[in-house]
Amino acid sequence: MKRFLLLLAVLWGGAQWPIVRCQLSANLDEVQVMAHRRLKDTGVQQTVLDTAVLHQNVALSMSDILTQHSTLFIKSYGRATESTAEFRGTSPSHTQVLWNGMKINSPMLGTVDFSTIPSYFVDQAILLHGASSLTLTGGGLGGAVDMHTLPLFSQGYTAQYIQGIGSYDTYDQFLRFSYGNDRWSTSTRLVYSTSDNDYRYTNYDKIGHPRERNKSGYFDDIHALQDVYFRSPRVGRIGLMAWYTHSLRGLPFLSVDYKDNTDFKNEHRQDALRTVLKWDKTINLWTLSAQAGHVWQDIHYDYFTTRETVSTDITHSRSRSQQAYVQGNADWMPRENWLLTGNLSVYYNHVRSEDHSPFHIGDNYNLGRMEYNLSLSAKWRPVAPLSLSAVLREECYKRDFVPIIPALFVEYNPLAHRWGRRAGEKSSSGRRRGLLVLKASVARNYRYPSMDDLYFQPGGNPNLRPERGITYDGGLECAVERKAFSFKLNASAFDSYITDWILWTPNAKGYWQPSNLKKVHNYGTELMATTEVRLPRQWSLGLTANYAYTPSINRSEDLDDNDASYGKQLVYVPRHSANLSGRLAWRRWTLAYQWTCYSERFTTTSNEVSYITGRLLPYYMNNISLERTFQWKKVHASVKGVVNNLMGSEYVTVLSRPMPGRNFEIFVEIKPQW
Repeated sequence: MKRFLLLLAVLWGGAQWPIVRCQLSANLDEVQVMAHRRLKDTGVQQTVLDTAVLHQNVALSMSDILTQHSTLFIKSYGRATESTAEFRGTSPSHTQVLWNGMKINSPMLGTVDFSTIPSYFVDQAILLHGASSLTLTGGGLGGAVDMHTLPLFSQGYTAQYIQGIGSYDTYDQFLRFSYGNDRWSTSTRLVYSTSDNDYRYTNYDKIGHPRERNKSGYFDDIHALQDVYFRSPRVGRIGLMAWYTHSLRGLPFLSVDYKDNTDFKNEHRQDALRTVLKWDKTINLWTLSAQAGHVWQDIHYDYFTTRETVSTDITHSRSRSQQAYVQGNADWMPRENWLLTGNLSVYYNHVRSEDHSPFHIGDNYNLGRMEYNLSLSAKWRPVAPLSLSAVLREECYKRDFVPIIPALFVEYNPLAHRWGRRAGEKSSSGRRRGLLVLKASVARNYRYPSMDDLYFQPGGNPNLRPERGITYDGGLECAVERKAFSFKLNASAFDSYITDWILWTPNAKGYWQPSNLKKVHNYGTELMATTEVRLPRQWSLGLTANYAYTPSINRSEDLDDNDASYGKQLVYVPRHSANLSGRLAWRRWTLAYQWTCYSERFTTTSNEVSYITGRLLPYYMNNISLERTFQWKKVHASVKGVVNNLMGSEYVTVLSRPMPGRNFEIFVEIKPQW
């Protein structure tokens, strides 16, 4: 608590750590500084990614969007391979992911592969940093990603088709039909992506550094999303969303692999269906909502060799999971300065995991698990500048209750008295003055082990304890708008301690097993800023920048005399990450630039750098695109050219997984209007 009070005092007195929401809009003619602070957002540290950012390139997945427009580090095994998010230096399982209110983290692994989520299927993504994730769900020791599809009421008929052609025989196609009137909204979206993905790279892991091709890196993905909404004053709003995925992917060979891909097949197949039914209605002082959802996944992993027409399995794995979910929520606002909320959700997870490969030891599991989540929150604004919020959350897994999870938030707006009750609202001249908000929070959190952690054979440990964390947050959010200029800044400082960190390590029997071994100290800063300028003669300029400093230090006792991990940075966690997005527009032309940077990442717990594989070197990525739009009476069209990895950087995100060099894409869009 002393740390929290000290941090709060620093912020109150001088705000040396800034905090900001950064958002780059494609339409610079309608820049707004949002001033009215909702009680629901009291003290919340969040980043909002809008439709303009998410839909800028049909070929991008959510892993690409988060890499280019947030402070998250995306750990990727290569193009169109598993990509997981590390929030504030934590592990991928510490990031909770929701789709239209339903958690979609794998019940087996506890993670989400963001490379399988097309950004065109998401209309809004909200990143909740640290303690702020508790306003949504538990278990997010690093944070949470909340994704939504949005209705298009009163839009009439719309259609859109995009064809993309890129390097390595890559083809991306997107098709959407939508209709909306005052009461109904429906949308059908289809995405098909395929590629040989056989890019060339210099293999620095082999003698002589030969030029090689990415072996077994092909992919063939199909996604379909259907949503239907209905609203009326009497019934409220009802929405149904269904998202189907079929993915067939070859898993690329390592750069140290000498096998011939004509003799070996390494393949991952996944089918998934996610559905959500939701209802909400406002009745006087109450806002009521209810949801139900279901997730079905069927995952196949095959690794086999074929010689002289005889196939031999090395790995033959099958995993089938189902998640059922119901939730009820009630908001009550008895006064303008009070908001009380209650939320109850129930999940049932069932996993059947099988491995029939001849080298597998033991039988995997066929088990189900109930999860209960209850949260109560109160938000209060005693005076215009000050808002307070408290959240209490209780969670139960099977019959195991975790201790009560509390979170406290405070928000102070020093300009409220000077500029009126709602600081930032328009002055008599019609121009917005600005916004300044100081925030701080403290929270405890827990994450229960995944089903693989508990039951996988060989190695599952049913005696694992939940991971525990406590986080202190503080920050500043400010915004200024003038006639042709706007600027937003969001910055935060955080201090987090996680105990009973689950770590898989090899045991004396020769296989890996998880244990509650680690104590980890995460701390650092996050900076997000955006500026937009309207220039003469129809020119406009927008810039968005993100930076994160995230030391993630192991504070566990040494396991043995050879353990040199104490005080060292966690494996694959960069201390520094940054990105910059720029957009220059003139009439129907738009030039966009994207720069991304990550500092070195260590591959060993001891951070050993005496040998070449002990660390991955820092790398910088540059992407650029040029787009020209066309408008006829009833048809909107555009042509866009994209150059990825403009400078041809040679880099890896994970050891022995080379990434593609300079490559190109062309997109043609046709959008009829009725």
